[in-house]
Amino acid sequence: MRGSIRLNSLNSATNTQLLWRLPIFVGLLCTNLMNPRPACAADASLTPITAITKSMQNHEITVEASVLQVREPTADRAPYVATLSQNGVSLPLVYWRDMQPALAPKLKPTYVVRATVTVSVYRDRLELQIKNPDAVTVISPASTGAESNQVAVVSPTPAATTPSSTPVATVIGKIKADWADRVVTITGTISGVEPADKGQRLSVQDATGEITVVLGESIAPGVVAANLVAGQALTVTGPVKIVDGKPSLVPDAAGAIKFISQ
Repeated sequence: MRGSIRLNSLNSATNTQLLWRLPIFVGLLCTNLMNPRPACAADASLTPITAITKSMQNHEITVEASVLQVREPTADRAPYVATLSQNGVSLPLVYWRDMQPALAPKLKPTYVVRATVTVSVYRDRLELQIKNPDAVTVISPASTGAESNQVAVVSPTPAATTPSSTPVATVIGKIKADWADRVVTITGTISGVEPADKGQRLSVQDATGEITVVLGESIAPGVVAANLVAGQALTVTGPVKIVDGKPSLVPDAAGAIKFISQ
């Protein structure tokens, strides 16, 4: 009988404790439901490339963008330059040789990366710099071979005075007048479009400069007009010609132009 009384007393005490704690549990539950933790709080801290201006010089920000191309150093003390693109706008990401072994697997054409960078201005142009390789994280790598064929790692090519029939990957800033008739491949974004001689002229730029791409009457109809807009990324292969006294790229077929989806 005493054992039964004691057991009932214990059960009563336990129930009392549970009833006493129940309001606390309910309060905590309601607080969490009314104020859930944001699932993507980190995304709110991302800065769009389109929003970066010179007034942000020396500020540290985080960006998320796709890699268009990687340019190797053109001199012993020159840096690597990866072109980051977002919504048709691109900026150079500059880093030094000692970081290349760690960054090579991360900064590949078509990869989407997230990077914590410092905004800098060099020769009146915006650029992004990183302190160490850990500042770059791969969000999504290339998924198909077709994507990889549209952009390429760009190696420096020596200036040449003799024509070449083999396309050479290069950067726009290196193309000079003495490259006439040399076939090259460039990657950049359209900065302007205008009609010309029953065809069209595109202004195409990358992190190193700008060049005119002439679409003649014979190939202009074969190019999707909807893609000929400012901000569209593309690659162009064709011979260098002197047009209006300046080096220009004149592709001889619509297939020499490949548009890069963002």
